[in-house]
Parts: sequence; C-alpha cells; structure tokens
Amino acid sequence: MTDKQKARLFAQRRNENFCASNRLESYDTAPVALEGEALSARLDALRRHYER
Repeated sequence: MTDKQKARLFAQRRNENFCASNRLESYDTAPVALEGEALSARLDALRRHYER
C-alpha cells in the first residue's frame, strides 16, 4: 500500500470508529464522506459558525 492509500484507509476507519462510538452513547451521526477542497470548505464554515 502506498502512503496515500494508508492515510485514506486510516481516515475511513477513524470515521467508522467515531460513528460506532457515538452509537454506543445513543447518538446517531451520518458518516462524513468529504475529501480535499470540500472537506476544507466544510471545516472553515463550521469554524466560522462556532467561533462567533
């Protein structure tokens, strides 16, 4: 596996583990499927919203 493939797999597993952990706490979250620029834009929008 290349480093890029390993990083993508790690991010996918981390997301799945986060969702599973939330389900154990009775929180239902949708998996995040954003990559690259879309992910950066979403993070920037969330930061602007919560840093008011």
